[in-house]
Amino acid sequence: MFDLQTLIAVLATLLLFLTSVVLAYDTLQFRNYDLPIPQWFGLSLAGVTFGLLLADQLLRGFVRLEEKQRRAREENFRIEEEQRRVREENFRIEERNRRIEEAERQARRTRIETRYRIALGQFQLDPSFAHREEFMNVLALLREYQDTL
Repeated sequence: MFDLQTLIAVLATLLLFLTSVVLAYDTLQFRNYDLPIPQWFGLSLAGVTFGLLLADQLLRGFVRLEEKQRRAREENFRIEEEQRRVREENFRIEERNRRIEEAERQARRTRIETRYRIALGQFQLDPSFAHREEFMNVLALLREYQDTL
């Protein structure tokens, strides 16, 4: 099926051929008949041909422009998809880092709590100066980090 651009291109080609014939001859001779071609007819046909060729070139330009715009839209879409993918990847990385930090905080809490229980148990079993000193150090550590634990 022909579209408008193809139709105009075919008509322009046919008119170009016809114009070249009309402008080249003053009379077309057939077997028993001579067909005189007035100069105004050839010039008018040349003007119509020029108009059709101009329309053909304009349509080709519009098609090229539309193709460039389509490619630009596709490129923008590809860039937006890439940016979305990067944002999602960054979000996943941030989530993973938050989970790692939370696990590290939990491990630190557990180590400090274990150290506290060991120091408390040692002090309760043997209230010597060394165990008392260790217990006091653990209590100082708990006071220092009480807001971050």
